[in-house]
Amino acid sequence: MKRLLDLLGIDRTIAYTLGGRGWNMLSGFFTLFLIVRFLNADEQGYYYTFASVLAMQIVFELGMSYVVMQFASHEMAHLHWTMSDTIDGEKTAKSRLSSLVLLVMKWYGAIAAFIILFILPAGWYFFTVNHSGSSVAWQGPWIWLVISASVNIYIMPLMAILEGCGRIAEVARLRMIQNIVGSIAAWSILVAGGGLYAASVLNTGLAMTALLWLWSTKRHFFKDLLSSEKSTIGINWKTEIWPFQMKIAVSSLCGFFIFQFFTPVIFAYRGVVEAGQIGMSINIANAVANIAMAWMNSKAPRFGGLIAKKDYVALDAMFFSTLWRSLAILVFLSSVLCIINYGLHETGMKFASRFLDPGTFVLLMLATIMNYISYAQAAYLRAHKEDPFLAVSITCAVMIGISTLLLGRSYGADGAITGFFLICCFVGVGWGSKIFLSKRKEWQMKVD
Repeated sequence: MKRLLDLLGIDRTIAYTLGGRGWNMLSGFFTLFLIVRFLNADEQGYYYTFASVLAMQIVFELGMSYVVMQFASHEMAHLHWTMSDTIDGEKTAKSRLSSLVLLVMKWYGAIAAFIILFILPAGWYFFTVNHSGSSVAWQGPWIWLVISASVNIYIMPLMAILEGCGRIAEVARLRMIQNIVGSIAAWSILVAGGGLYAASVLNTGLAMTALLWLWSTKRHFFKDLLSSEKSTIGINWKTEIWPFQMKIAVSSLCGFFIFQFFTPVIFAYRGVVEAGQIGMSINIANAVANIAMAWMNSKAPRFGGLIAKKDYVALDAMFFSTLWRSLAILVFLSSVLCIINYGLHETGMKFASRFLDPGTFVLLMLATIMNYISYAQAAYLRAHKEDPFLAVSITCAVMIGISTLLLGRSYGADGAITGFFLICCFVGVGWGSKIFLSKRKEWQMKVD
């Protein structure tokens, strides 16, 4: 087994990451089965539209967690872990890392409050206006879901700090445990007839597991970091973080329109049943894409460290080997899912109507593959604390948003996904690859 993992380039970090994502995918499929079994078509529409509306939190998060991980990884190049599970090394680097932790704790505390104050009433208004005469009791589950989401988002930057400081395997293992706990809790609620409360309980399970782990294993790390001797040199949000964060924030906001805009639009224009179809299908596509993204994300902090050391040979070797392996897995899994979906529809299975039709589903999976290529290229470039993909992200988001509104209203999910596929191909991969090759060559020539 170890030789096989070595051959695939899978270390402990990736093993935990892929294990977590693999469990997440398998448990996700089992969750889909339970949703089909214990929720009706209307409840399924609400279930997935909940997640899409809640994704509005990126408007407040502004891509900060990704920025935090990159900045922490650059400072960690001058620091090391001690036997007492704290960090030591260059005083300036530790002071800057400490200032970063203080900054994000304040930032995300405000975000958690904003989620409750803005997203909760915004979602309430949306579901009230577009209920389409449905008798689904969504109010209680929605309130609980938003509150649990606010707790999870406060935990997010602490995990980003740890990943940037090299504890990628530990965080990956935690996420695997979170997924197990959250999934089992959600399954119990679905089987017990709790309906939409399953999503709320799942998020609560994620939050409680993370809080318990942080307190039991990492409180000394954060206490030491926050109580360390401060120098006059800290990370300045306005001059250092914001110029980079602004670009990531726009890209993150664009991600909402690229991934989360479909379901609410279809919910409003075509009803809860079709919203459930596209929501469930996109959830499946995201599940397999997350495996590939997790593989790439597990290397992202190391990208930052290699760039800080100007070791571009090692950077390229790590990036391209990770890209080809993760892409191969994504293509294989996507193909399997397309075959399964085709078989369900051809054999006339009762619950096949809960998914997109086979042709549209194939386009969705192809768009997912194209989007992952763009994602990987962007991860490489953003590790330089710059975001040349900003124009690509904005263009894709605007075009996908417009095509979803126009095609989704007239042709439903089929039209929305067709527009998504074409834009991912020609704008995302076509224009994005040109920028990737150009910037990579430009930055490496400066070193040479």
